[in-house]
Amino acid sequence: MKQNRTRQPYAWLGAGAITVGIGVALAAGSAVASADTGQSGASGTKSESSTSASSNAGSGHLRPRNTLAPSAGRITSSHTSATAAATTTQRGTGVAAAKPTATTTAAAESTDPSSAATPDPTYGNESYLPGNEVIVPGSAVKLALQQIAQTQSLLQAKTWGTGNVVAGVASVVPQMFLTEAAWALNTWQNSINGAKASVANTTGVPVAHQLAQLSLLATLMLPTAAGLALNAADLSVPVVGLLGSPTAASEAAGLIGAAQTNGQVYALRLMRTVGTSQIVYISVNGGPVVPVQLDTGSSGLTILRKYVGQNNLGPATGSGESGYGDGSFSVSYTYHTYMTTVDFGSGAVTAPFNIKIVDADSEAAFDNYGTAGIGTVGTLGIGANSGSGPTVPALLPGETKDGVLMYQNIIGSWGLVVFGPNPLPSKGSVAGGPIGNVQVQVNDGPKTTLKTNVDSGGVYGGLPYSVAGDARQGQTQSLKPGTKVSVYSADGQTLLYAYTITNSNSPVLYDEATSSSLPNTGMIPWQLGPMYIDYGTPDRLGATDFDYF
Repeated sequence: MKQNRTRQPYAWLGAGAITVGIGVALAAGSAVASADTGQSGASGTKSESSTSASSNAGSGHLRPRNTLAPSAGRITSSHTSATAAATTTQRGTGVAAAKPTATTTAAAESTDPSSAATPDPTYGNESYLPGNEVIVPGSAVKLALQQIAQTQSLLQAKTWGTGNVVAGVASVVPQMFLTEAAWALNTWQNSINGAKASVANTTGVPVAHQLAQLSLLATLMLPTAAGLALNAADLSVPVVGLLGSPTAASEAAGLIGAAQTNGQVYALRLMRTVGTSQIVYISVNGGPVVPVQLDTGSSGLTILRKYVGQNNLGPATGSGESGYGDGSFSVSYTYHTYMTTVDFGSGAVTAPFNIKIVDADSEAAFDNYGTAGIGTVGTLGIGANSGSGPTVPALLPGETKDGVLMYQNIIGSWGLVVFGPNPLPSKGSVAGGPIGNVQVQVNDGPKTTLKTNVDSGGVYGGLPYSVAGDARQGQTQSLKPGTKVSVYSADGQTLLYAYTITNSNSPVLYDEATSSSLPNTGMIPWQLGPMYIDYGTPDRLGATDFDYF
């Protein structure tokens, strides 16, 4: 049985290597610029906010997200504009869900506890990845390599091949950079799995493990080297046109541009942890760089209007009603959708999609529920099988759409978000990103299979009374301090993580016979190590990997 994730001896070497890697990436332009921290002069937080009547308001925490599965008794209709499909909203699901339905007639709110306790059998079985195609990791790099080879053949044929010696000599420089780019991408493709395996196989072996970490970081930098080489080729190829082969230069520039897009493998961003929330910085529709909560338990982007660029925003494409929270503490809000893009910086820009902009009369409630306390202006959902969609990072170019790594508190409250293929080895996985089956054990009790939301926005999560057993603290909704909670893979063979309950980190316990709540990990796994949401699964439901470094 594999052991729980722990920091290894000499782990400071790994942290130092990460720091060096960030510095190199910054210099290469692949990592976040200082402006992306929200300290560039663009407003990173709101200047004022209303006070909520709830004692929990303003805490900055979105209560256990998606802890409630859709059920007949908890679905109400949302209104839509003439340009949007009719939708329904899940009250208190914490997933900002507005799913299509054939009618706009509101369903009657049920008061039958057994109805509320019956989860929708489709819970976690719907994909919110954009489009209908399966994301195939590695396919974009293969296409980039083909485009590089086509560019080289084109330059050869239309310069030396036509007898234009001067243009041929000029083509030597871009050819050299194209060769370098192809080498870097091929080397990365052929060595990344071996580099990750070396890190996994040397765990617990001082020095050898740190050397393996450094080797992995060097391998991770190869796509950046390829990008720099492609940039240099793009800058030098116009000389070929000036010296007698304009057609070759024009066609080569087009192919190089396509290879630059498809050859993007990783996009590195800074992430800040405030309390139990992870924050990243984005620009919406060319607006200011602003902080939003990064949330695996939902999908899509919901944001306050004044933080969205207004130039060329265009008309609303639809409207609806949605919400976050659970039965005891939740918020409902109305919104309008707009088609635009999200920019994470350094070329990591999504394709256009519908974002939700909170209506003016709902701004105070939305703000006080989950954003004001941590200084964010919206929620960016990255789940593959939770929420209303679309899964925003899956709209990024090249390989950066493959998935998202979240590695918090590397240096103080700062960590990293990496868009792209999983850069680290994994000790285990949950089939579903973030909703899937795990086995949970409390103290030395039996392992119980639960369909669980591995939810970074779920605070400390939730568990049913039946799993808590005699570890429940009296008649409260908490586990006793000192209780050990262990979470295993679906087959019960791999320990994904374990932790001990204190006075402040207990999951919220609930009665599964009367409550519509469902199991939720909360953000505990992110406190223990890096986590990766994988979008490249054949069923398009994603997977959640428990990584280590």
